[in-house]
Amino acid sequence: MKGFVTALLLQNEGGATYQGKIYNRFLRLQHLNGQILSVFDPYGPLSTELHVGEVYEMILASLATSVRYFSGTPPAIKDTEWQGVIIEPRWRAPENAYQRTSSELNAHDWVLLETSLGKVLISPRIFDIPISVEGIVQWNSTRLDLLAVV
Repeated sequence: MKGFVTALLLQNEGGATYQGKIYNRFLRLQHLNGQILSVFDPYGPLSTELHVGEVYEMILASLATSVRYFSGTPPAIKDTEWQGVIIEPRWRAPENAYQRTSSELNAHDWVLLETSLGKVLISPRIFDIPISVEGIVQWNSTRLDLLAVV
């Protein structure tokens, strides 16, 4: 089993600013497989002290749309879609386990999925049917949010 998403930080830019305080950040990452990811850091922000050119393991939450759940073999996905296998349908992060953590990480349970990029979280509220371990989820990701730096 892989860890969370590990990637090289290519860009770390400040977002909304008020009276000199930066309220969020925009990250550009290159996954170890070469794929480029855009990540939003709305909480804190957590990434203020992260350095471009360094590799980090991060806990990312996908804001998922067009979600489909399969208990058996799913159809092939398009290049723009995500697919993951449910590891834990009601996951909570262990207390004080990570270097930098947003309060959102422990605000509620998450669905923990194993993807080709590593473990990713999605909200369980998007499912209107029961889900279980080893179920397969396909979705479109409208945004990736940084929840913790491992």
